[in-house]
Amino acid sequence: MRYINPGFAEFLDVEDGTTVEGTKFNPDNGVALYQPKDNEGIDITLETAPTHFYAKFDVYIPPWSEMSDGVMAEVGFYSNHSGYTGFYGWQLRKYSSDLDPQVIIGNSSSYDKYVEYKVGGALKFDSVNSFWMHFKARSVSAADGEYQVYMNGEKIMENTQKYIYMDAISKLVIYATQNYGKCYLSNIIMSFDEEISLKEKIQAVPLGDVVTDMTAQEDGTYLADTAGQQILQTVDVESLIAQYGGISKVTGIAIGGRPAYRTGEDLTRLTGISKADGEQAEHGIKKLHTNINMGMADCYSVNTTISDMAGMQLGWKAGV
Repeated sequence: MRYINPGFAEFLDVEDGTTVEGTKFNPDNGVALYQPKDNEGIDITLETAPTHFYAKFDVYIPPWSEMSDGVMAEVGFYSNHSGYTGFYGWQLRKYSSDLDPQVIIGNSSSYDKYVEYKVGGALKFDSVNSFWMHFKARSVSAADGEYQVYMNGEKIMENTQKYIYMDAISKLVIYATQNYGKCYLSNIIMSFDEEISLKEKIQAVPLGDVVTDMTAQEDGTYLADTAGQQILQTVDVESLIAQYGGISKVTGIAIGGRPAYRTGEDLTRLTGISKADGEQAEHGIKKLHTNINMGMADCYSVNTTISDMAGMQLGWKAGV
């Protein structure tokens, strides 16, 4: 499983998030987000318990003078494992004279918190910082879980012999609050059991040539009123080749739709679709919300190159 979110709060399964625009907060795509609801982000159901969790993301950290004490951001997953229920992952917390990127393992009011501190010397204020982390679950018979965290390309945390549980994961947590400083997240990639390289990055892909049986609206959006209707757009491969070269590897695709919401009870879902060489494939199914500002993203892994994406179409199919 791979989840990609370039910075759009509307792509989360939470309606409290807000997208902000500006290259100061995200130099790559110009959009970032905050999502102030604790232990929320993406609802997930895993058929089998994974062994590894990977995440790569960017964080805009405000000037020191604009921060107060408290937890400003978290990225990770929420587990319902008995005895270690709670959040597992990276946390940014200001306390007194310190600003600590740290790791939380099984944070719950009913049980002890396991916290590993280490202040990174390369932390940048009023700027975007890049983080990468890896969690390995414990085996059945030993406390042999482990994790590593990198900040701006340098390893800042590593530990072993940890009780890390991945057998009852219910959410991917994407959290950033405005209560203690305007901290924004962007370029988020998460995966289970599929390694994310430190070199991977998110690139917004230009699309064109709309092919659809939905009804075009005056504001440029499209309305589906019958199950099975779909919309496809062609990937502008030439512009990507000009920027990155045709042999550059593509490891995942996120199909975005914004706005994407339901106006009644008839159509309640969208299925991500792609079409290449005349063959159409269906990917994940996403539940539609009623909030008119909501959007959605469906993500899946690929192993291809930019050149091999020539003629590929991406889009959505309406369903019940």
